[in-house]
Amino acid sequence: MAADDQRGVVARAERKVTDTDARLWHPWLRINRVLRVMQQTRWSAEAWSQVRVEFRKALVLRSEIRRAWWFN
Repeated sequence: MAADDQRGVVARAERKVTDTDARLWHPWLRINRVLRVMQQTRWSAEAWSQVRVEFRKALVLRSEIRRAWWFN
């Protein structure tokens, strides 16, 4: 899969959520959905280097959400 096609997969997954009811979704659910799409998509070696960076950012964001006062 080409890098542009792979970015499109994640963008389409995010668009499906945002087009429907993203405002109703908790940020925790949105981050978990993005992480799941990133894990389940086959990435080429050159695309994976960028995906890995974004994946780590998403993990940090998920842990910040977990520690947030309103999540508890």
